Amino acid sequence: MAELRLEQVRKVYRSRGRAVEAVKGIDLAIQDGEFVALLGPSGCGKTSTLRMIAGLETITSGQIYIGDRLINGLEPSQRDVAMAFESYALYPPLTVRENIEFPLKARRVPPDERRRRVERVAEMLQLGPILDLKPAQLSGGEQQRVSLARALVRNASVLLLDEPMSHLDPRLRFQMRLHLKELLQEISTTTIIVTHDQLEAIALADRIAVMHQGVVEQFGDRNALYNQPATIFVADFVGEPPTNFVRCALTSADGEPAFRSQDGAVCLPPPHRLRASLRDRLGQEFVLGIRPQDMAIATPGERDPYRLPGRITFVEWIGEETHVTVEAGQATLIVVTGAEDYFEEGQQVDVTFPEEALHVFDPDSGRAL
Repeated sequence: MAELRLEQVRKVYRSRGRAVEAVKGIDLAIQDGEFVALLGPSGCGKTSTLRMIAGLETITSGQIYIGDRLINGLEPSQRDVAMAFESYALYPPLTVRENIEFPLKARRVPPDERRRRVERVAEMLQLGPILDLKPAQLSGGEQQRVSLARALVRNASVLLLDEPMSHLDPRLRFQMRLHLKELLQEISTTTIIVTHDQLEAIALADRIAVMHQGVVEQFGDRNALYNQPATIFVADFVGEPPTNFVRCALTSADGEPAFRSQDGAVCLPPPHRLRASLRDRLGQEFVLGIRPQDMAIATPGERDPYRLPGRITFVEWIGEETHVTVEAGQATLIVVTGAEDYFEEGQQVDVTFPEEALHVFDPDSGRAL
């Protein structure tokens, strides 16, 4: 177990005489025993970051520490890091048991201890019936579980997981999340998982680093990412359905500041927490964000400062909830309601939400106010 620190870490690839900066000077401090997810779309730099920690990619600049030890120049075998790859990387001539046991043999772990640790991780990952089979006899999901078991059995200082459940079916993925969380709580290993699946990140990680175009947009727990998104990207990427966005200018209505869309259909007062900072910004444009789960549908008529009239254009029932699409002028808003709620397309409704649910972003920087 060890703390892991990244200080201004950069990775530049060179292709056909052109430099491509994949990781742009990121800082991360991961606590001893903490489970952290690197979450983001393909090409955001999360796998390059993981491979630099493992020693499989050279660091262009910056420092990486495990505990108090600078590991920049160390070989992968010297870092006390275990890694499970999306691509399995199993040894074809060896059985499942031998594949899992291999890193323990390389470290001269006594046979009885090897057997105990292999059987423990095999039980957790439901590998018992296939321990004597070879990789060619396994399905993709089974091979991925074996790769994960081989990394877990080492009890390394840092465990790195690169999309370790991407080839599993939904039911097995759910079971694997439960077993992985239980196992890692038991061994208390500092763990980083790379994933593009926000459900996986939210279910497993203590904290999540949301990455986009080589930078960490926000690093925090699931509550902070969901309720206090730092950027437009985080608000859009974290949460399902995605956040509703409306572009508005800050104007004056009856002597009071108001966010107004170009067609005038959206006119909302700024939240009280932001009024002081907006005092000198009349005429500037902003992006308003409201999560679909924070919105509700009411019948027209009542007066409320955070209420927008609109027309339902689409209703999607998805079992446990209903997604209602409402047009408020040129703005399209998705509202999540209960599965038992009934609405009709073409129905005139009001969309309401609490003041604290309104997020305001600078359109140029993308940062939240």
